[in-house]
Amino acid sequence: MKNIFLLSALALATGLEARAQGGLTSKDYDNGATGTESRNTGFGIKGGYNVSNLRGSNVALFPNANSLAAFNAGAYGQFGFTNFASLQVELLYSRKGYHTDASATTGPGAYQAFDTRLDYVQLPILFVGNFTETLSFHFGPQVGILTKVLQGDQNLDLKANGYNSLDYGAVGGVEARLGLGRLGVRYELGLGNIYQEGTVVRYQGAPVTLSGAGTDGNIHNQTFQVYLGIGFRK
Repeated sequence: MKNIFLLSALALATGLEARAQGGLTSKDYDNGATGTESRNTGFGIKGGYNVSNLRGSNVALFPNANSLAAFNAGAYGQFGFTNFASLQVELLYSRKGYHTDASATTGPGAYQAFDTRLDYVQLPILFVGNFTETLSFHFGPQVGILTKVLQGDQNLDLKANGYNSLDYGAVGGVEARLGLGRLGVRYELGLGNIYQEGTVVRYQGAPVTLSGAGTDGNIHNQTFQVYLGIGFRK
């Protein structure tokens, strides 16, 4: 497994000015139970929108692969060390994959448009730093387990079709808070190969073998993510 996780997050968030009616935002409280004065300890739920695609040196093997729109949903727990720094652990269900355009030709060589949907259970472990009372940045490693693959309406067997069940990579993004609400944007950089080397993938109606020089299975996920969440203090 690669030891270097790359942070690749260039995201913009609208500035939200905290004006809590009762005097508290979702980060304005003390955690006396643990002896720290952090304002960043709590838990919550979140969900949102994914736009995913393929990256890697062998993406050219899939010339008509375009981005796929899907979803993410899950829960998180956050432990604050100071008013600036905290650690956030999440458990998410996230759909990734790619869309294939239909062929412009007809006849035996033609093919239909379809979606390849990859469903992962993911565990991001993120450092969170606060720019301001309402804006924070997040980055850290992530691991995921592939639970299901749908190609069109067909449910594919993971082992028989050469999919790697383990994925890993890096996550980076920014988040804005207002009261209990959270709005965030992220980029997920996949570093694990989607397919095992030597896998034969049917694409555009023809087999593509991921083995040999230049076809070593170097194909990864990449995902842009927007989410909404509700956070509760401890």
